[in-house]
Amino acid sequence: MKAVLLGLLLAAVFAIAVGELIQSTKDESRWWYAPSRKAPLYEHKYQGLRERLVRAAAAQTVNMRLPRDVLPSSYTIRLLPFIEVGNFTTDGYIEILIDCKTATSNISMNAAELDIMQESIQVVDNADNIKWDVEKFYDEQNPREIITINLKKPLVVGSTYKISMKFISYLNEDLRGFYRSTYVENNVTKYLAVSQMEAPDARRAFPCFDEPNMKANFTITVGRKTSMSAISNMPLRLEEPIPNMPDYVWNHFKPSVKMSSYLVAMMVSEFVSELSNPSLSPDVEFKIWARPSFRNQTKYSADIGPRILNEYVTKYFQIEFPLPKVDMAAIPDFAAGAMENWGLITYRETDLLYDERRSSASAKQRVAIIIAHELAHQWFGNLVTMDWWNVIWLNEGFASYMEYPGTDYVEPGFEMNEQFTVTDLHYVFGIDALETSRPIDFEVNTPSQINQMFDAISYEKGSCIIRMCANFLGEPVFRRGVTSYLNKNAYGNTVQKDLWDALNTQAVNENVQLPATVETIMETWTKQMGYPVINISRLYDSANSAVASQQRFLLMKNENSSDKNDYSWWVPLTYTKDFTDIRKHWMPSGSGANTIQSLPGSSANWVIFNVGQEGYYRVVYDERNIEMIRNQLMTNHLAISKKNRAQILDDYLNMARANLTTYVTAMELTRYLAHERDYAPWTAASVALDYIDIMFYGYPDEQEWKNYMTVLVTALYDHVKYEASNSDAHLTVFTRSQAVSWACGRLNVINCITKANRDYQAWMTDATKELQPNLRRLISCTAIAEGGRPEWEFGFNRYLDSTLANEKTELLRAITCSLDVGILNEMLNRMITPSSGIRLQDANTLFSNIAANPVGHGVALDFLINRWDDVVAYFGNYEGFGGDAITRLFRALCNRVNNDEKLEKLTKLSTDHSSSFNSASARQGLELAQTNVRWVKKHYGTIVNWLKSQNSATEGTTVTSLASTTTPSTVATTPSSAARAFVNHFFILMAAIATFTEF
Repeated sequence: MKAVLLGLLLAAVFAIAVGELIQSTKDESRWWYAPSRKAPLYEHKYQGLRERLVRAAAAQTVNMRLPRDVLPSSYTIRLLPFIEVGNFTTDGYIEILIDCKTATSNISMNAAELDIMQESIQVVDNADNIKWDVEKFYDEQNPREIITINLKKPLVVGSTYKISMKFISYLNEDLRGFYRSTYVENNVTKYLAVSQMEAPDARRAFPCFDEPNMKANFTITVGRKTSMSAISNMPLRLEEPIPNMPDYVWNHFKPSVKMSSYLVAMMVSEFVSELSNPSLSPDVEFKIWARPSFRNQTKYSADIGPRILNEYVTKYFQIEFPLPKVDMAAIPDFAAGAMENWGLITYRETDLLYDERRSSASAKQRVAIIIAHELAHQWFGNLVTMDWWNVIWLNEGFASYMEYPGTDYVEPGFEMNEQFTVTDLHYVFGIDALETSRPIDFEVNTPSQINQMFDAISYEKGSCIIRMCANFLGEPVFRRGVTSYLNKNAYGNTVQKDLWDALNTQAVNENVQLPATVETIMETWTKQMGYPVINISRLYDSANSAVASQQRFLLMKNENSSDKNDYSWWVPLTYTKDFTDIRKHWMPSGSGANTIQSLPGSSANWVIFNVGQEGYYRVVYDERNIEMIRNQLMTNHLAISKKNRAQILDDYLNMARANLTTYVTAMELTRYLAHERDYAPWTAASVALDYIDIMFYGYPDEQEWKNYMTVLVTALYDHVKYEASNSDAHLTVFTRSQAVSWACGRLNVINCITKANRDYQAWMTDATKELQPNLRRLISCTAIAEGGRPEWEFGFNRYLDSTLANEKTELLRAITCSLDVGILNEMLNRMITPSSGIRLQDANTLFSNIAANPVGHGVALDFLINRWDDVVAYFGNYEGFGGDAITRLFRALCNRVNNDEKLEKLTKLSTDHSSSFNSASARQGLELAQTNVRWVKKHYGTIVNWLKSQNSATEGTTVTSLASTTTPSTVATTPSSAARAFVNHFFILMAAIATFTEF
């Protein structure tokens, strides 16, 4: 599920890999898509369990798994939600048919925060209706989330039994289970009830066997007021009045196909629907649901949704969609980007709704991506489901891979293939380069562990290794192998070996020559964390050969690490001299150095490895080869493909961080950017150079850095220009955002600043003169950073009043650009105030963007320290996708740490609240902060010396250390210089690609 997740989003600042760095020209999260940009980000789905329950389970090392003595075959569920102020409860009744597999007197199932009416519990033999007496009832909802019915005598193997009971659940505000959401229409507050069951939260809506490999059929009945509507996974079968309840009716839905409990969905609302043109999907009815005032924003989704489903995904898998309808609903309050419930897919409003006139190109692309992601899940995740959460990447990785060709099918002008590396690959490279990373596949049992699986490793790394596998098998062979896998395992559950076996069989059948089985190759990528850097040392001999070796790439290697694993991978090397003659070579796992004979061309030609960056690895070359590549870039960079230009920049700027090459070598490569005009190379450079920009903030030679970047950026800015044109290509729009983000924010280019302030003032004077959608956030951010309270108040009021979901998100981020400490504190107080107009789902976005603001970083850190109890109380029942909310706030603070003082403060916060920061995500954040401080001490002087030589400022001056420099804490920062430094980090977040799950 991707969904992209919003909130959270983008090609990260590599080693900084956090949610807010996912905020890109895609204006969104991903996963983030979040630890994932889809998620967020993305932006993308990270629903977890209540922090207190997770900690209780962890503290007691409680077994949270269900026994498999009995398994469900069908559910009959009846829910009557009372969507009324002062009530917000749901009356429930359930019948579950179970098959006895092992003789037992205990029936255990999941339940959480339910009031079970014990006197209503019955167990009967389904064959003869004989009642089986209940001896005891064990309610272990806290902390195990399990209830157990103890019978007086054991069940009989092979027999089927019916369990029934009544219960009451609460329509919570935690965005999980069966919960309530609100919106305002015509100045009236409206409520709806909607579900979010992953992962694992069906147990909060009704008692169930809430594990993905306990599939069953679900027959659902939902009660509602006659003034509202109800929808569920399946079409309506019957509507009838509820006896003794005037104005209430039952909606009986048809039985579902066999599916996992986390895919159950229902919604009761006053929404209206937009029916897609039946000709786009003749056999599947497609509807888009939204609040009535947003109906005009549903047309784009109503057009592309059925086209992606019927014309692309169905044809790709060669398997018909098994349901008669698809409803897609835009939910005002939603934790993820979207959720792939079979037949009723739910989305954040910003991820489903699009206004042709007012929405940005990035908002349009995000809607298309999230829809493609969720529709891919209908097969990969719904039809065939992972056996357990340890391989959730089978769901999320594949959907994250499919979202690119799916979007490309309906929007070829988006050039999605050019975006994959700088969005997914480069982002996850930053996370997977940490010692605190994890394998794609590892054992999880508790809700806390499950929650942490919804991250960039499952989403982005999963998509990257699938892409690599498709490349070395050949895409047609890969596609046919996937279809075979889906057909064989339809309506069942699988582990990753099932996929590898299907692909291997297909490869054998089609005579694809591999050095080992697909399983042998791919498990080196799923069973161990990290990825390799391939060292290419050309011999420049008569045979034109080279020696290739591999090692794990780490941004910072801890010499005292307890990890003694000897990392090695099966690596599919590709290489070329001109992008027409492309050759292949397999590097076996554990083989040591490999000699590659007869490279293309001669010793006088450069050779580039990892063509198109299809492989999940970095490459470092000998000095002579990289010098030839640099010369090519300087003389005619178009001779190297766009994706490989992006690769070279990203690889070398990050390998310099990891001390695998020098910063002089890496920075020399950036000189050609004065001639670069394409999106992918500039995005890769922007993300990597953004890191240096952050590290230089507040230090004495920061202006040397600004001077150099001004030379590079001005040429791009002059090329794409500030003003948009109707003839702009999609990626030109994104490239303009890159240029404006640097020129207006970081570098104080007068032309850009003047135009941004002019446009914003015109908007303030006449609100009908709206800003150009594609620069709305950047213009607003510039004006608010350069201005005062009037500019901020106008932006905040526009945020509150906006009826356009993606505009609302853009303005929320823009108002965090203020450099007024009082205003920043005011926003943080509003963040934890329920009536402030800032939704719970958006609180992390607000905090993360304030933390990305150079002035706001210290304000946010102090706020979390001083208001700890208030923040914990507010977020206590909400985790969102990818981890608990408190951890994500902490992660947002780690990026801008660039001196000892900040690190000590952050470390103390982590130590003082160690029980809150014991997750892998929190440890990764602290590791990143430590890496930043070490980076400054090691590399600052080298880069300053190089910059001075380039800028010809003070030739011969040598900066050897930071021992005598002034630290950022004592550097005076005027509002204007702070404004320039602000977009230091923040603007690129906006301009880099988001990202964004579960989507």
